[in-house]
Amino acid sequence: MTQHTQNGEINTERIGRLLKLEGVDLLESAALTLHQIFDTQYTSIIEKKYFPDQIVPLVIAHSGHVLHDKINARHGHIYQQAVNQKHPDCSFAQYVVQSLPTSAFRQEITSQNSIAIPTRTQSGEVMGVLFSTFTSPLSPTQQQEVIKHHQLFADIIIYTLREMWFNDRSEQLVNQLSYEVSHDSLTGLLNRSCLSDTLESITQQSVTPFSVALLDINSFKAINDQHGNYIGDKVLQFVAETLRRTLPENNLTFRTAGNEFTFITYHSDPISICEQILAKIKQGYSSVDIKIDFEVCIGIARSKGDNKDVEQIIFNTSLALKECKQSPDTHIQCYDTHLRFRYQRKAELIAALRSELENPISNYLTPNGNGMYVVAQPIVSQGEKRWEYFEVLTRWKTAQHGDISPVEFIQLAEESGLIVELGERIIELVCRAKKTLEQGLGYKIKLGINCSAHELTDSKRYISYLTRAIKQHHFAANEFVIELTETVLLSPTQETKAALNYLREQGFTIALDDFGTGYSSLNYIHSYPIDCIKIDATFIRNLLTNSTSESVVWLIVQLAHRLDVSLVAEGVEKQEQLEKLHAMGCDKIQGYFYSPPMRPEAIVSYVTHSEPLA
Repeated sequence: MTQHTQNGEINTERIGRLLKLEGVDLLESAALTLHQIFDTQYTSIIEKKYFPDQIVPLVIAHSGHVLHDKINARHGHIYQQAVNQKHPDCSFAQYVVQSLPTSAFRQEITSQNSIAIPTRTQSGEVMGVLFSTFTSPLSPTQQQEVIKHHQLFADIIIYTLREMWFNDRSEQLVNQLSYEVSHDSLTGLLNRSCLSDTLESITQQSVTPFSVALLDINSFKAINDQHGNYIGDKVLQFVAETLRRTLPENNLTFRTAGNEFTFITYHSDPISICEQILAKIKQGYSSVDIKIDFEVCIGIARSKGDNKDVEQIIFNTSLALKECKQSPDTHIQCYDTHLRFRYQRKAELIAALRSELENPISNYLTPNGNGMYVVAQPIVSQGEKRWEYFEVLTRWKTAQHGDISPVEFIQLAEESGLIVELGERIIELVCRAKKTLEQGLGYKIKLGINCSAHELTDSKRYISYLTRAIKQHHFAANEFVIELTETVLLSPTQETKAALNYLREQGFTIALDDFGTGYSSLNYIHSYPIDCIKIDATFIRNLLTNSTSESVVWLIVQLAHRLDVSLVAEGVEKQEQLEKLHAMGCDKIQGYFYSPPMRPEAIVSYVTHSEPLA
């Protein structure tokens, strides 16, 4: 320490100016003041970071000036550029940190050539160290003077260091929270909430064409069920990593649902990107003792850059994925206008069906009017003089789309969760049709009602509504046949069997419709209370021209006789078919040979006035 600094006092004016400063300015001024007054080789303020655990120089006063922006990561790209260029300031900062005794964060260290004062809070927590070294040894008197002023400055800068620590910690917590809010914890990908924000930003800031792709892992539940959730998570991470490695864009990959991923790409050929992904996924997930092969489906929607409707873009992508999943041999599906029109029609029909079922049944539905109604087709026994048994079929005509096929609106009801309400509406329409037929024909009749698998999933509700409806119309259970498709019985349950047994005990007849078209048909005969078999029209149509169909029909007839159940042949149109069936032993006939399905009023008119079928 030179001669002039022995008499150098840090007066109150200098202290006052120092206290008016804040943040890094205060730290720089404090270090430079000590450096200049005591002619130190360097004076540095070294920070103790806890998150993460690091020791970093905040400021270094050296050769009459302050080093700061190139020695601390707080200064962002300036610091990073200095590190990349191996700037001398960076090397000097490392030298200073390495020169600091590690015990300086626990206790004050003084010697003839250096002094290190820990900066402590009132609670005793160390925020850093005020560290100075000297070019020549200090005398005992000089040491006392230097220590006194370093202790004073350590007390001054502690509040700034504490404030900076709080700011750093707060920023880290905010960044951590922001990351957790925006990222999926399992895969590290952005989550669903970020997808809309990202698309909003892309569509508002650029007109560059891009594609959005939605990827879904097929049968992922089976993977979890078979191998456990831990392996299921590993498969998800494998897919996420595959997307990261394959996609040319960063931060445009999202996990949007359990086994669903979305990515955005600007590539001119998004299908080629998807094919690369499929090729890598086809290799399967493997670890030390397991290999899992699985498939994915990808739906793609292209935006030319002029579409600003983010929700529509996402919706188009989901439509493409849904279409892809419905085609077993397709793994990539692009959205087009045909999809849009198809699903627009579907949405409109579901809305119309919901409205139809919410409104009461009209008593004044004309033959050409819109709404849901039933038609009936007679089932005629050999030698029968009048029609006493009919199958009731539902029809629906809409104002916007005209006549809707039963296959279509029943499927829509199942997909939209309206199938139970539809079944209840049909039961009411059947009861009204029975009343109309009996009043017009002048005698009691028996009606067949179709029952879906979805209705029997809540068998208590189905039975309750059915029995209540026929009671309100003063009918008996033995006047109805419950016709089940084989799909009802694909998953045998005690509830289904108990429901059918109860219905049979109440007097209902149980018929198995479309026999021979499903799976394990013979098994149902033994497992369920079946009273009647209805031979599917497919076999009857080919009865006269195909020997296999003829053999199948003959076997079904023999089976019915052996099991003592009644038999109905569906789809009979020709006299030759009728005669052959009678000869085989099938005496109940349903089909256009006798009558097409007609409204109850038309049947009454035909039977009572012998008018032509129309």
